Order: sequence, then structure tokens, then C-alpha cells
Amino acid sequence: MASPCSTTAGAPAPQARITLIDALRGSALAGLFAVHCVEHFELTLYPENRSALMLQLDQWFNDAAFFLFSGKAYAIFAMMFGVSFMLLLQSWAKRGIDVFTRFPWRLALLAGFGYLNGILYSGDILLVMALLGLPLVLIYRLPDKVLGWIAALFLLQIPTAVYAVHCLRHPEFAPPQPLHWGIFGQVRSAQAGNSLGDLVELLAGRGQLMRLLFTYETGRYLQMLGLFVCGLLLGRHHILENTAVARRFGGRVLIFGLAGFAVFLPLKLMLPYWGVEGMRAYYVNNWIGAYANLAQMAIWVGGFVLLYLHDGWRRALDWFVPLGRMSLTAYVSQAAFFVPLFYGFGFGLYRKLGQFHSILVGIIFIVVQAALAKLWLKHFHYGPLEWLWRCGTNRTWQTPLRRRTAGAEVAGV
Repeated sequence: MASPCSTTAGAPAPQARITLIDALRGSALAGLFAVHCVEHFELTLYPENRSALMLQLDQWFNDAAFFLFSGKAYAIFAMMFGVSFMLLLQSWAKRGIDVFTRFPWRLALLAGFGYLNGILYSGDILLVMALLGLPLVLIYRLPDKVLGWIAALFLLQIPTAVYAVHCLRHPEFAPPQPLHWGIFGQVRSAQAGNSLGDLVELLAGRGQLMRLLFTYETGRYLQMLGLFVCGLLLGRHHILENTAVARRFGGRVLIFGLAGFAVFLPLKLMLPYWGVEGMRAYYVNNWIGAYANLAQMAIWVGGFVLLYLHDGWRRALDWFVPLGRMSLTAYVSQAAFFVPLFYGFGFGLYRKLGQFHSILVGIIFIVVQAALAKLWLKHFHYGPLEWLWRCGTNRTWQTPLRRRTAGAEVAGV
């Protein structure tokens, strides 16, 4: 039996593009959500007086979530951001739409969503992605080789590497603490406090600065830019829309990821034996950890693609498709639900739930969320926020939201 994603004469399959791209994005969203749950959505405070068993269980789930998803899920999300925008830019160019005005406007709307989400949840990534996405419109037409070199330079994170090597070579060097650490302490106090007004006031200003400083000081901005450009290349050549090409891509990326993981994870684990301590260890670990995360992200992407193109796995992995198609709505609604659940101004469950129980609650929530997203998409073309974003981009409310039945379409004609 042919794969549901198979094509004839090597032509791209629209269905394969819709499901594989959205399934991969949905899996990244689920991974992000797992990390957010164990972090209590950036609060990182946990119950006191836990039993020894619960402490051990919480630590296992905390370590597992960070090992599997932290730094990897967001990376896939960033790469799929580049894929989606290349497909969109190609579509606009064919229709004669001026991408140099429409694209920045679309990103400005995304930044608006991110800012509003960020005044409640300090870990929002939408505003950062919107700001870093602006250069894409200037480079998306560059030749493949040029884009490839740009991506490689960004992913090497040369400024981060130079600083980390300096920390390694000079044991007497005492690097300063990152600036975002000081703001984080203020933000966490407000998150644990009882005043929603104080939290919103802080996150509307210094909280936004904290996110930008974190992105800069950790070098994550370079990694995100590199992944954006990788996504542009994937989208330009419709790599994930053709079964044969996607299978080759998945295999090569998986091998590349395994090789990188075999190199960088042992290096990261050996840091304590190198005599690197304190803030020097923080910066070196951040540098090597970034490469290790990229390798794990490649394993995730390659493995997911290969499994998805296998008939026996596709039905199971299709569970992620509704989440991927409604990723903006799903991402924002997760924070809207869990911030009041965990934070002090709401139910304050950070005092009751450790990482283990937080993950259990998160699993229940995302299963329900995926089911609701699937039900919603049976009746509507887009998620609520996706529709608003589309209407804002096109500057018209005429974008259809509800799906018509066959009878209604005939009557309309």
C-alpha cells in the first residue's frame, strides 16, 4: 500500500505538506509545553516539605523534560517558522503582493500578540521571533549557497564561542552575571505574589527587557536566526512536501544529529572535570550545550520525519497535526490557563504541585487541547488567533472562518 504522503512523478503532495509540517510543529509545541509545566511557566518554585520519594520523582521528571525538550523544542519551532514564512512569501510573490510591506506588517502583528502574552507570561517567545524575523524579507531571495553560509555562521554562534573559549583559557577570569538574572529575581517575586496588577506592571516593562536580554546574553538570537534561514531553505525546495526527498532529508539529518550528539554531550558532561567553575562554567556550558541541543534537535527532526513517512506510525503522529495547525492559539491558551493556575495571584498551585504532578496535569491538558483543536478544525478553517492574524495581515475581515457544508456552498453559488 502506498504511503498517504506519496506522490506521482515526484510531484510535491499538498497533503504531505499540510500534515507533516503541522505534525512536526505540533510536536515542538508539545515539547515546549512540557518544559513550561516543569518550570511552572517560569516561576520555578516548588512545594516545601516533600517526601524523599516525591523529591526523587520530581527530580527525574525535571531532568527528563529538560534533557528531551529544553533548547530543542523551541529550535524546531524556530525552524518551522522559517519554513512557513518562505512558503508564504513564495505565495505572495506569485500573486503580486509586495512582500516588503506586507511581511513586516505581519510580523508587527505577531509582535503585538507576543507583547500581550508577555504581560502575563514572562517566557513568551512570539515577540522575540517577530523581531528576529524581520531580516528574512531582505535575504529570502539570496542563492542557496549564500543562505547556507549565513545559516552556518549563525549556528556556530561565534561570539558565544569566543567568550566561552576565553573563559576556558583564563582560569583567573571572573565573568559577570548576566543582566537578565537580576530582573528574573524581581519577576519571580511578582509571579509568586498575590497581585495581578503588580505582575502585569512589571512584565509590561522590565519583563519584556528580561526576555530580550536573555535571548541576547545566551546567544540564542544567533541560533534562532540560523534556524530561520534553515527553514527558508527547506521551504524554498519544498523538502517536507515530497515523500522521497523528505525521507532522504530525514535520514541524513538523523545521522548528523547522532554524530553531533556523540561529540558534544560527552564534552558537556566532562566540564566539571576540567576545573571550570562558577560563572566560567555557566558560559562554557551554555556554548557547548547549544551545540548539543542542535544535535538533539536534529535527531528529533530526522527521526520524526522518518517515522511519519512510515504507514504504521503516521496515524499516531497525526495526533500532533491539530496542535500544529493552531499553534498560535494553542501556545497562547496554554499560558492563559496555567499562569493563573500556578501563580500567586491565582490558585498558587506552585505550592502544591511538584514537577511530576505538573507534568501529569499538563498531559491531561494537552490531550484535551488537541481533541478540542481537532473538533474546532472540523468546523473552521483556522484557529481563532490564526484567523485574527490572517485578517490583520490582509487588513480585511472578509477572510472566511467557518467551513461551509456542501449544501451551503451550492446555495451560496
